[in-house]
Amino acid sequence: MYIRNEYDLGKVIQVEHYFPGNYGAPGKKREPKRKRTPEDMERQNRTNREKKIQRLMLANFKEGDWHLILKYKPDDRPESYEEAQRILKSFLDRLRKEYKKKGYQLKYIAVTERGKKKQILHHHLVIQDINTPELNTTNLVKKLWPGFKTFIDLYEDGNFENLAQYIVKIETKEEQERGKATYSRSRNLIIPKPKRKKLRGRIWPESPKPKKGYYILKDSVYNGINPVTMYPYQHYSMQKIDPGGDSG
Repeated sequence: MYIRNEYDLGKVIQVEHYFPGNYGAPGKKREPKRKRTPEDMERQNRTNREKKIQRLMLANFKEGDWHLILKYKPDDRPESYEEAQRILKSFLDRLRKEYKKKGYQLKYIAVTERGKKKQILHHHLVIQDINTPELNTTNLVKKLWPGFKTFIDLYEDGNFENLAQYIVKIETKEEQERGKATYSRSRNLIIPKPKRKKLRGRIWPESPKPKKGYYILKDSVYNGINPVTMYPYQHYSMQKIDPGGDSG
């Protein structure tokens, strides 16, 4: 028996297969569990955080939304991380208020980073793009943020995996320096929950087959061995076929 976790993220479905600790892989001699080292736990926590943020982005944002970088003018730079967080919160509160006036909800993921040069603080946000007669996201951000603004098109190459890794990298750096993470999000985001099934069988196919209407993202298929339990696991993603696009 093994576990299948399936996350439906709209255009993308992520699948995880693994053996519960009290069963193990059929035909494989059970070996004593290896005690988890601090490195094991750190690596697993980081991977879990990357997956969580990636799934949040896939479930709530789309290609064409924004990776927004907010920087300060030299004379307005905050002197501390706490001051930068207060400034960011004030900006998001005003942005949320303007969205609400026009009948929209603000969705965002935000993280504060110290730059490599002189440790200058700045902010990275993932934010949806709204461009209607009532509300234009880019114009509103330009109006409300007095410093420098960089708008980068959010694109789904790798299903936001690289951006999720970058956000967690910033978080990890801040945790090491300050003892706590900096990642935050709006409360109205969809929180992906898996459909969990217990499947009776020796093991899953090494090369998975997609559901009807989907194709397997080749680079996403990974068959590995849990370094603690020494049992195999698998994860992969499949994407909905675009009738007018390429599914290779």
